[in-house]
This record gives sequence, structure tokens and C-alpha cells, in this order.
Amino acid sequence: MSCTLSIEANIQNVSSVRKFLFPSLLEEPVTKSPADDGWEEDDWGWGEEFIEETQQQKKKKEEEANSWMEDCCISLSPTNDLLALAFEDRAVFLSHKWDSDKLKYQMSWKGPVNLEEGECVTSIMCIPLASLKRSSTGGPDWTCVMMGFTSGYIRMYTENGNLLLSQLLHEDPVLKVKCSSYQPRRHAGVAEQLEELTILYPNALVTIDGFSLYQSLRACRNQVARAAAGGSDVQPPPLAYKKWGLADQANMVDHISCGVVTPSLFDQLQTASILGGYGATITQNPPPAARYITSGTNPYVAFFFAVEGTAPPIISEVAAAVASKLKSALISGVGGWLGWKGKPQGEDPQKKPKVEPATPLPLRFGLPDLRRHGDSIILSPSRQLAATTDSFGRVILIDTDKGVAIRVWKGYRDAQVGWVKVTEDKDRDAMATDSPPREALFLIIYAPRRGILEVWAMQQGPRVAAFNVGKQCRLLCPGYTMMGLNNVTFYSNKPHTYQCCLVEPSGVIKIINVPFHLILSGANSKRARDLHLLKKLSTMLSTPSSHEGSIEKQLVNIITDIKIVALKRQGLEKILSHKILPAELMQNVIRTVKNNIQQALEKEDPDSIAPESRGLLHFCKVQELLLDVYITISQLNKQATQAMGMAENNPEQTLAATLSVSVSEALQYLSAVDDFMRESAGNRVHFQDPIDMTPAAFLSCFICPYHHADDNAPTVTSLKVLMSSDIDEQLSLKLGTFLFKCGLTGGDSISALCSCLEGSGIPAADLMSLLLRVWLSSETELIRPRDVSPVSNLHCLLASITRTAEPNTVSPWWKSVRDICTAAEAPASALMAAVAARSVAASVVPNNKSGNKEQESQEDKDTDQEAISLSSPTPSTTSTDTMEEWETVAMDTEHWNLLVRQLEDVVVLSTLLRTKVRDGVDRPPSYAETMGKEHKVVSVKGLLEGGTGSIAALVANWVARTGILPSMLSVSHHAEGEDEEAMELGADVTSEPALPELERLADRYRSQLERFPYSLDPEVLHAHCTWEYVVQWNKDPEVIALLERSIEHLKLVGNAYLQHGLGCMMWHTFMVKRFSATAFLMEKVGKAPKDRLCRKDVGLSDAALTNFLGQCNNLLQVILEAEVESPYPFFSSQAEVESSHVPVFDIEDLWQATQGPTSIAELAAEQRVSNYQLLQHHMKLSSIMHAVMVFSLRTVKPLSYYFDTKGKNAFFKDLHSYPLLPGSDIDISIISARQQFLCRIVSAAVGTLPTPPAYLNKDDGAVAMETDKEKELLQSDLDAYQTMSDNKVVLEACKWADIMLELGQRLEVDVDTVRRHYCNELYSRGYDYLGQEVLNSVNERCQLGCDLLVLVGKRLSHLMSTAEPKRSVQLLSRLPPTLSTWLKQQSPSDVHFPYVPLLLTAQLLSQVVSLLPETHGQYSLAIQLVESIDIMRD
Repeated sequence: MSCTLSIEANIQNVSSVRKFLFPSLLEEPVTKSPADDGWEEDDWGWGEEFIEETQQQKKKKEEEANSWMEDCCISLSPTNDLLALAFEDRAVFLSHKWDSDKLKYQMSWKGPVNLEEGECVTSIMCIPLASLKRSSTGGPDWTCVMMGFTSGYIRMYTENGNLLLSQLLHEDPVLKVKCSSYQPRRHAGVAEQLEELTILYPNALVTIDGFSLYQSLRACRNQVARAAAGGSDVQPPPLAYKKWGLADQANMVDHISCGVVTPSLFDQLQTASILGGYGATITQNPPPAARYITSGTNPYVAFFFAVEGTAPPIISEVAAAVASKLKSALISGVGGWLGWKGKPQGEDPQKKPKVEPATPLPLRFGLPDLRRHGDSIILSPSRQLAATTDSFGRVILIDTDKGVAIRVWKGYRDAQVGWVKVTEDKDRDAMATDSPPREALFLIIYAPRRGILEVWAMQQGPRVAAFNVGKQCRLLCPGYTMMGLNNVTFYSNKPHTYQCCLVEPSGVIKIINVPFHLILSGANSKRARDLHLLKKLSTMLSTPSSHEGSIEKQLVNIITDIKIVALKRQGLEKILSHKILPAELMQNVIRTVKNNIQQALEKEDPDSIAPESRGLLHFCKVQELLLDVYITISQLNKQATQAMGMAENNPEQTLAATLSVSVSEALQYLSAVDDFMRESAGNRVHFQDPIDMTPAAFLSCFICPYHHADDNAPTVTSLKVLMSSDIDEQLSLKLGTFLFKCGLTGGDSISALCSCLEGSGIPAADLMSLLLRVWLSSETELIRPRDVSPVSNLHCLLASITRTAEPNTVSPWWKSVRDICTAAEAPASALMAAVAARSVAASVVPNNKSGNKEQESQEDKDTDQEAISLSSPTPSTTSTDTMEEWETVAMDTEHWNLLVRQLEDVVVLSTLLRTKVRDGVDRPPSYAETMGKEHKVVSVKGLLEGGTGSIAALVANWVARTGILPSMLSVSHHAEGEDEEAMELGADVTSEPALPELERLADRYRSQLERFPYSLDPEVLHAHCTWEYVVQWNKDPEVIALLERSIEHLKLVGNAYLQHGLGCMMWHTFMVKRFSATAFLMEKVGKAPKDRLCRKDVGLSDAALTNFLGQCNNLLQVILEAEVESPYPFFSSQAEVESSHVPVFDIEDLWQATQGPTSIAELAAEQRVSNYQLLQHHMKLSSIMHAVMVFSLRTVKPLSYYFDTKGKNAFFKDLHSYPLLPGSDIDISIISARQQFLCRIVSAAVGTLPTPPAYLNKDDGAVAMETDKEKELLQSDLDAYQTMSDNKVVLEACKWADIMLELGQRLEVDVDTVRRHYCNELYSRGYDYLGQEVLNSVNERCQLGCDLLVLVGKRLSHLMSTAEPKRSVQLLSRLPPTLSTWLKQQSPSDVHFPYVPLLLTAQLLSQVVSLLPETHGQYSLAIQLVESIDIMRD
């Protein structure tokens, strides 16, 4: 690639910029031609001389309009973010903007910049400031625009035109403003260059330290922002600077700063001798000095050296400003204290600030030339060279270290110069070394009078490039980067900067790109020439229009012209990696290069041939071979039939003949695969048609290692080709699909494909891996019902690839194939591949014909016997080598048989896991989405590495996903009549309408029991289902149905030891944390917590928390029952328990090699025995908390009210621990609190009962005299009332009462008191029949009789009060006086339901009479009530 001049950006609406800066260049209005006014041109007799003069004037005006940029002061930020232009007293700022991937500069600010009358801009510069943020990407934080004026002022602005700082440093006009950025130390002996700003005046030079300037600009920008927000003015502080007086040069026009230099000892002696004579003395350590070079007249170029420490910074203005502010502050403070305020005296606006005198700096030496006037001087990036332009049209190259002119260019009047530094791009050989990259320096010369831009190699190099450009352009070379960098941030901030650019009057900005190899463009530089050709080749390949018929010839010519072997190979790799070039073109190029190399090598001595040339020849041969394979397979893919194979009538016979197996075995394989594919019919994957793989992608998959032995290869096909190790899975699958699609889907091209692959040179192991990868990834397309043609094609390809393998690697070869099938996650394809590979492996065994005959005679035997007969042919010789060979073959056969049977199991298991539940099966909708519907992927390797419980875990996951009820599994377990009791357990399920679907699931599951009798043992499966459900519940705790289903499975675990251990694991892992959080929350709030607190502290809603506590109660009950029902007592020793009752977990013979984590069942069996008393202790708390949440009780603290200190400390401990538990001597206050709590729960439970039927709520519902019809109606009403006891609500209330009675026994409370309270509550609510059942179980019958007697009185009192007044008086008159007085004292409002038929009240009173002894004081009252009721019924 040669030097280029590329467009970087454009100035948007450049005409508006020109009109603002140069109002006089506005286009004049177009005058009308004489023809427009009706005048004819011929009538005036215009001559040719007049027309030519008019055209010349028009051309002159156009040139003046285009030369406006030559008069401007222009500066482009090195980071391309801001462009500033100024003319006289006006300035324009343009900011960058990306528009459709193009950089444009649009006007962001314009306006006048003069603050004094008559001052104009003489110099302008854009300085980007680095960001201090660590997250910065390397770009500038903002850009400062600095301007110098004829008045001597230096002013600095923001991008928006806000004035930051203005200071008068010298009273003469500013000539030039330049900046030097930070540069680290390049090597030892060279000091690092710090940032510096230099300002040139006619006889002085001002320098400002870059670090202090950076801090001042940031501070001023912050003050401007605050002032804009607060509306006040800003008084920026003055700058600290150094001023040097350069009086030894007559006239100065431009300058450069070379930074701090340390002279060598020889230079120090030479300087001291010249200046001080032979008697001069020198210091031992030469002082560093700042070197400044100026260009002008007399001398033409002057060198000045400012020794460090000779002139301190001028800070008088800083001190004066601080003193002035301090004085103003003191006067203001004192005046406010004394009651008067001093007014600051205003300064005279016409008075200029005081200017400090300059420090004289003598001239060290120069280049004297009286007639030559310097125009400009530009410093190179290395600071060792400088280029000057003068009035004689010369460009002179100066060595800044030696102070001499080393080169002169003539004929460049009004020239503009710049510098470009290029770093070498390391090739492969150079990247292996740690040496720094080389750098090249180029000088850019722009000759505006000739309209040419030239690039020259330094120092004595030729012109390497020239461009024809406009005559009114400006060449910009800033020579600096960002300000604010140091030795730390310099390496982290790498902004995109330009070195030299050309700005055209039309607004186009072009960047000069110079390649490094042009510095090596000598006549004898072969490498530079080849690099140029390589870049030219890259450019040709990247041009879209070059891909035509002529490109082949051009590529061949370029590759042939490259002489260096390494670069020629790089060129070939570029061609072969191109994505668009056709394979035929690549093949022709490779063949041409190969022939040229062979012809060249034939002419040379074989001993003198370089290894690189032999390696390149080998590379060409391999690539030609691969391209031949690519072209052949591409043609086969195009010719392959797109239609799939047709279904066969007898596929099992075809498969048996192809794979050398029996018909029954083939039928067994096909049946298992068909069932699997039927369940997997939802997701089908198809090949992309056609297979699109470019030649470049195909070749990138292979590498060709070179060895000297390959030079003597007998044929091309014996060349070695290896698969690349860094290709990804997607590309590898694409390669395999490209190679084997035509062979697997169509049988016509299978023979041609086998021949092509055998001669491809690709290793057989790689081909086998690609083939199996394609086969296993295309399961749904290649495995089709009753079509075994893909399997036959696979068998043929496996046999063909096996023939190319090395003979002594048969056993390792098949082991790698088995490993691939073992790890495959497509079980149906893996099974067919394993059977086909087993057949191929048997065919390569010596004397395999006898084995095949023996196998064919055993078609009616089982699969195991057939596999053994296939692998047991009798050897015909008894030699040692033959016996060893037969031992290896027998072992391989056994491995194949084992793998095939394992894959059969995996296929059947995968079929079950893919089985979906259809409509009609009970599946709780509350967790249908929680469990998900994705099935688990199964492989032989996964089962072998998943541990002994992997199969049960997979089936448990399937059970959870399908939502099958635990009773359904019980039906499946015992469908063959193994256990009568289990059938009775699931009898209620079989009567549901879901029976057909249940039978289908049972059949699927029954097939698993036949293959996995140990792994899917009922105890083990229920254990894994328990754990699967509880794990899923832990992911979404709101779905309590999952936890409930888990405990249902736990209840079905028959082994008490396993059930106990699994329950303890559930409690410790998932339950106890939330259980304890709930207990502490209730203890804190003293009542049933609200929903917000439940979600905050426990992570459950109030409704879910209630159900959770109920399930905790159920889980603890299961653990307790497991302890009680187990053959060993809770106080048995651990050794006796483990020796007698630990279950034994077996595994099937095929899966004896299983390794991996311990199963859930085994972990449960290893759990320690729980503390029975501690379990009961937690059971008490769980029941109390559940009751509190169900009935929303208040003023309840479960831990403090109902347990003592020992009891509270024992909670939430490990169930197998033995903490100190409460004894039998419980405090009477705790007993009383417990009894009150139980009674409250009983009252709340009875309070949930429904109100008796409305037809009983009549005022005349109980009459004194009933007719027969009324008695009949009453009896029917009572029958309907009695049936309410079967209501679910009634059953739930009774259940809670029974729970409280049982809890009372555990809490050591007088249960008879609770039962008596329960009986009273039932009678009070009108449930006399339920009360009758409880009444018989009360022990304290006398007290109960007294309580019920009062209840009867309240009922009768209510009856008397609700009857008609006449009837009520009549009844009272017939009663004894004491009885009537007692009835009036009873308050019927205490009775919850007083509307009870009189017949039921009479029955209750008879029960009361039977409860009270005759000696009791209330017995006579009861007898009187009996008589009164008889009176009322009369």
C-alpha cells in the first residue's frame, strides 16, 4: 500500500463561515444580460477582447473568494473535536458531529473577540484538556481555544465562546503561540519532556508551565460555570510565567521549543572554551537547559539556551491581586463594624496592567545569512530535526542537536511544512521478540504555487509520494496532543489524534497516511517491495469491484512477484481466507504457485534448498488437495436428492441385514426408537438447504503441519492434514454437515463421497468425530419411522472411515467412538450409531464370517445371548499373537454390548421424560407454571457421573413436571399384582375419568420398572419425589401446594428409617428457618401478623404462611409417626439402629460403574436418630402457631405465654440434639394460659359453624301444643338439621376441636375442662346433636350439668320473652313462683343461637337431670324445669 490522502471530515455550510469572517467577499447580485432587457448582443458589437477581459475578471474574483483561508488564523484540535478560525476581530468555532458515519464540523459559536479598539487576532490554537475521571475512554474532557492579539493580550475561551482568562504578558503584538505536550523518556540519557506553552513577541519569549496552566484553566472553567449559575462576574487569577528577552536577533518571525536538554561533557567543554577561553572552568555536573530556536533575520536561525534556575517565575501580579483582595476584605470588615462602608476605588479602564520586564537571554549561536529571511520553523516529533521555510523559496532541514543544516530543498516558495511519524506494524517474526517497534519520520511539504503536496523520507531519503491539490489550501501540523498528561495517564489515555492534515477552501479536511515500508524504499530493499505488493494484494481483495474475470491474473502476477517465502505464504493465506473468491479461482492460483515453486526447485541443488521453500511447496500441495475435496463435495451436495427416504415394508429385516443383528433385536431397537421419536415429534430440526459453506471457511478448519519427511510423500493423498484446534462448535458442526449431508440423506452419492474422503488426507479420527457430531445433532431429521436408509448410509461411512485408520490403533479407535456415543445427548441417534459401529467393529475381526453365521443361527434367543454369540468366534490358530488379538477383540465386543444396552435404557428413560400429560389428569393449576415443561436431557455419561440416585432424580423431576398424584405412582408400582394394599390405596383414583391417561402413564412407568428395578424402587422414588417437590417449593415459597405434595410423597415412604431421615433433612434444610422467623415475629407483634410483616420477615404472604405452618405441623407429625412406628424405640442406641434398619440401595448390573454424588435416599439413611421429646416440643409450638394464624387471634405470644425459659431455649435446635427440656413441674400460670388458649381456639372453631336453617328462626317455632302435621314438619326439619354435621365446615370445626384436645394432653392441661367448654359451645350454638356426642366423653358430669341447666333456662327465658304477652302470662301463671323468678333472672342474650325447637330443649333437659345427682342443689330446679316444659308442650 502506498501513501494516501484520505478525506477525514467536511466543514458543514462553509459559505456561512466565509461570509461571517469576510463580509466583503459576499457574492454580488447577478446582473441581467442584455438579452433579458430586450437588447440583442449583436447590436452592441461586443468584441472578443472584451469577452476575454470579462472572463479574466471573473476568474480573478473566484481566486479571491477561494483564497480567504490563506488570510485566516486557523487551528484544528489534535483530537479532531474542535476547529477554530479567526480573522481580524472575529472568530468562529466549529464542533465535530457524526452524520451517517461521516465526520462533519458545524458552527457552534461565532462572534467578535476584541475587547480593545483596533486589536486583531494574530495567532490561534486549540488545546484539548485530558479528563481526570478513571472511567474516561481516552478522549479530552473539553477543549480550550487560545488567541493572541496585536495588543499583546493572551485570551482563552471555552468551546462555547465564554472567556476564561485574559492577561497582558507583553506590550508588543503576539507573533506565534505554540504548545509542547508531555513525552516520556525514550531511552537513558534523554530527559522526559514536560508540557509547556510558549508565546513569541517581536523581542521577547514568554513560557508558561503546562501543569500550572492546566490547573488554572480547570479552575477558571469551574468559576465560569458558577458565575453563570449565580449571575455574578468572575475575576480569574493571573498566570505565573517566565519572560526571556531575545535582543540578539534582529527580527523574529517564528520559534520552536526543543525542551530541556542535558549537554554531554564534550559539548560542555566546547561551549566553555568558545565563551570563556582557555581559562574557563566548568562544573562537574552540567546543568540542564531549555533550548529555544527562532527563525527570522540576522541570524537566519538563532539558538538560545535558558539554564534551569536562572529566572524564577514572575508572580508579582499574583501577589498584588492577593494583597488587593485582602485590603478590600479588611476595609469592608472594619467599615461594617464601625458603621460605615468604604467604597472601593474604581480603576481606570484605560490604564493597562503593569508589565514585568524580560530577563535577557543571550544568543548561543545561529545560522547567519544576511539576505535570507525566515518565514516559519516546525519541530519534528522526535525534537531532533526542524524544518524552516524562507524568502528564497527554500526548505531547510536543521539538526537541532548539532545546530547545522543537513539538507536543502529548492523551488518551494511560500511553502508550508509538517511532520508525520509512523510506527512499524510488526509481522509474525518480529512479534515473537520483545524489541520495541521501529519508527520512521517523514517531512510533508506543501507548495501552494504549484498545487502539490509531497512526502519526503528523512533524513536523506527520496520523495515517496506526491499529490496534486488546490493552491489555496492550508497545511496544519499541531505538533502536540492533549494537555494534562503525566507519566501515569500517558499510557492509559490513547486518543485518536492526527499529525498532519490539509484543509481546502471548500471545507474538505484530508489526512495524510504514510505506510512505514516507504522509509525502506531503497533500490535493494526486497522486503519493502514485497511488503508493498502484499499491501497491494490486500487492497485488491478489499475492493468489491475487483472481483471480476481479470482478478485471477492479477492475483497470480502479484503472488509471483513476491520473492520472500514468508510474505508469499501470507499472500496465499489472504487469498485463501477471502470470503467471496470462488474455489476454482483459489485452486488455479495455488496450482500456478506450486508449479512455479517446483520449477524453481528443480533448477537448484537439493541440498541448498531452504526449508521455507519446501514448507511453502507442502502448503500449496495440501491446500490444492483440500480445494479438490471442497469442489467434489460441493458437486455431490448439489446432485444429492432432496427427497427423504421412503418408508419400507420390512425395515427390521433391512436393518438386521445391514448391521448383522437378529430380526428380533432389530425390531427391539426400532420399537424403542419409534416410541422415543413419537414423544419428541414437537421439535424438529432440518438442514439448511443448500449447505452454504465458503471455501475460506472450509480451509480455515484445517492446518497443514510440515515435516521434512513429507517431501518424499509417494502421492498427494498421503499428505497430512489436521483439524484446527481453535474452531468453535458451530463451525465444526457446519463443516460436518457440509461433508456428510449428501451421504446421510441420499444413497446415490455415498460411494463417491467415501472415495473422496479416503483420499482427502484428513485424519480418520477427525472425520469420525465430524460424522458422529452431524449424526447426533440431526436426530429428528435422520431418524424417521420405518426408514432405515440413513442408518445404512451411516454404516457405510463408518466402514469407509475405519479403513483409513491405522491398523495398530483399532482398540483406542473404537474407544473414542464409544466415548462420543456415551456423552451424546441424543439417545436415539446414539443408539443407532453404537449398533452400526459395533457391526463395523465386528466386521474388521479376523474370521468374522463364522461369527456372523453363528449369530444368524441364534435369532430366537435373547439379546444378551445374541451379543455373546456375535463376539465368540473360535480362533483357528493357537499362536500367542492370535490369542492376544482375540482377547482385545472380545473386550471391545463386551464394551460395545454394554454400551448398546445402556443406550437402550437411556432411550426408554428419555421416552418417559418426554412424555407429556394430556387432558384429563388431575394437575394442580397453582404450580403448573412453577415447575416448567422442559424435560431433562439424558446421556449415558450423565447417568454414570450423576450418582446412584440420578435415574430416580430424573423420574422424580418428570413426576413433578407432569403433576402426577402420588396415588398414581402407587398404581403403577403394583399394576402387576405385587401388593394388594397399594391397589386399595389408589382405588379412589382409578375411578376418576382420567383412567385412560393414567394407564398410559402407568405403562410408561412400568417399562422403567422392568429396566430399573433397583433405581426406581418405590421407597427410593417417593424419597426423590419428596425432595424434588420441596426444592421446587423453595424456589417459589408462595406455592404451598408443592410443599403439600412433597409431604404426601413422604407419607408413602414405607421404610420408617428412610422416612424419618428424609423428614429431618427437609426440616433442617428448608423449614426451620422460616418456622423460627414466624415464631419470633408472632412473639414481637403479640398477634397474628399482617400480610406486610409476613412478607418482610418470613418471605410469605399471610395466607401462604398459614398453610406453611399447617404443613410444618404435618411434617413433624410424619417424623413422629416414623419414630413411633419404627421397630426401634427412640431411646435405642445408634449402633443398634444402623445395624438393623438401615435400608440397602442396590443398582442394576449395567450401571455398576456409576460414580458421583451421594443420592438423596442414601443421605436420608445416614441421618441421626431424632430426639422424640424435642420433636413433641416443636409439635406443640407448631400447633399453637398454626391455630393463631388460622383464627387470627390477638394478645398471643407463643413463646412467652405458653413456655418457660427451658422450653424457649430448646426451640429450633437440631432434632437429633438433646437440649434441656421442661419437666413436669410447670408453673400454674403457664398451665392457666395454655388452658385459656385452648378454650379460645375451641370457641373460635365452633364460631365458624354455619347458622342453623332459617326456617327454625321463627318466633313460633316452639309451640306448646303441636298438631300432628306440625310434629311431622318438625321431625323433617330436625332430620335436615342433623345432616348438617356432614358439612365440610362442620367437619373442619370438629377437627380443630379434636386437635386442641390432643394438644391439651401434650401441654399437660386438664383436657376435661376444654372438652366441657367445647360441649357448652356446641349447645350454645344450637348444635345439640354434636353436643350430645361430646357430652358422653366429659368426666366432670356434675359441673357440666350445672352449665347446661343454665343454658336450658336461657332458652326457656328467650321463649317466654318472644311469645305473645297473653301466652307468656298464661305460662308464667302455671309455673311455680321460684321457677318463674329464676327464669326471669336468666339473660337469653348470652346464647349464640336461642332459636332451638322445644323438643330438643326437652331432650337436653333430660340429659341434665341424668347428669345431676339427686343430692345436688340444682336437681330440684331441674325437675321443676321438666314439669314446666311439659306444661309448655301441653
